[in-house]
Amino acid sequence: MDFKMKKVKVGMIVEGKAIIVTDETVYLDLETYAEGVIHKKALVLGDIESCKEVVKVGDIIRAKINKINTEEQQILLSRIEILREEKVGQVKNLANKNERIEAYVKGASSAGLNLTYNGVDMFMPTSLIDIKNIDPEDFKGKTITCKVIESDNKRIVASRKIVLEEDLRVSKTEELKELKVGQVMTGTVSRITKFGAFVSIGFNDGLVHISQISHHRVNDVNDVLKEGDKVEVQIVKLEKNRIGLSMKVLLKTPWQLFSDEFKVGDKVTGTIKRKIASGMYIELAKDVVGMLNSKDFSWDPHDNLAGDVQVGDTLELQILSLDPEARRMALSKKHLDYNPWNDVSFKVHEEVSGVVEELQSRGALVKIQGVKAFLPISEIQEDRVSQMSDVLKVGDVVNAIVLEVDKRQWQMKISLKQLVESKSRKEFEEYLKTEEKVQKQTLGDLFADKLKEFK
Repeated sequence: MDFKMKKVKVGMIVEGKAIIVTDETVYLDLETYAEGVIHKKALVLGDIESCKEVVKVGDIIRAKINKINTEEQQILLSRIEILREEKVGQVKNLANKNERIEAYVKGASSAGLNLTYNGVDMFMPTSLIDIKNIDPEDFKGKTITCKVIESDNKRIVASRKIVLEEDLRVSKTEELKELKVGQVMTGTVSRITKFGAFVSIGFNDGLVHISQISHHRVNDVNDVLKEGDKVEVQIVKLEKNRIGLSMKVLLKTPWQLFSDEFKVGDKVTGTIKRKIASGMYIELAKDVVGMLNSKDFSWDPHDNLAGDVQVGDTLELQILSLDPEARRMALSKKHLDYNPWNDVSFKVHEEVSGVVEELQSRGALVKIQGVKAFLPISEIQEDRVSQMSDVLKVGDVVNAIVLEVDKRQWQMKISLKQLVESKSRKEFEEYLKTEEKVQKQTLGDLFADKLKEFK
């Protein structure tokens, strides 16, 4: 073997000048005893019709020795591995440059995508395909935009997800510039937490705090919302990249809804929620509570508000005043009831007639034209009365004289004794008048008789 032949061996990378170029073969001067030969299939990656398309005489070509034929004094060369390594190196370099590439998906499985770019095979794990969960099979046969994120001697890893995230960040930033507080938008519930719900309003997600979901108290967000729900929201806060949203500001308050249905003077039904010294709070609808003042409970000022009704009782009431903005409402029970004292026209010293309704230790209650009058035990008769039942019974009809009348306090006091005394006085006065008249007539007669005598 020539000395020069001893300097080369299979696997070596050599350089030579193209001395002959045909359609099928390129011959190189390697400055050895044997000439270098590169066949068309070993010249480039892919298919060509002629070697002349890529090589001309005089070109310096690097190639790898595949075989040494001493008998024919030829060294068979190939550029394929060198070119592949160069392309791999170029692809690997893309990771450092952070450049995007368009790769073809030639295969897909549950593990990920098998890609090819510029003749170089790459792999994309399923977790790096998209931001959301997808089926890798949907990408088979498609060209996708991605970035090389990892490369070693074993494999090159690409990511489409990183490209989507970059685009999303840009879109979010641009969208944020256009958003304004007060803007109303329709969004989709993307995630639910204990403290609220995240709503997608485009490229950005905003938070609807649990306190901003409804005018009513929400204990669990899941009771009201679920992922995928379409909701109308208003932007209430923009702070750096945080978006505060509200659903309830677009809803009528419970008070507004109530005032749409009821007005002053309307009859309503409510439940006693709490009692205080001056009255009670009445719930008429969820989160709508009005005030029933004790003075508006009954026309009778003596009614025992504390004893007559209890928390949880239901009452029929009338609306006296309603201010939905201030969330205030005044209610009345007595205005739905008839006030019998409106018709009372009794005057002191007037004679009245009534029926005994109740006997008490200190007297009796007598119903007179729909109202109750008090007859003290001391006002029954001149003689002392020990027990009411000794002189009266329930159902007795009695005539009495009015001693006191207070319509505001629903109070009237009557007397049987003074009526008797009054009648006795009248009878005596009438008697006196009669006697006086008789006496006057008698004296007149005597004077007339005496005058006759003088004549």
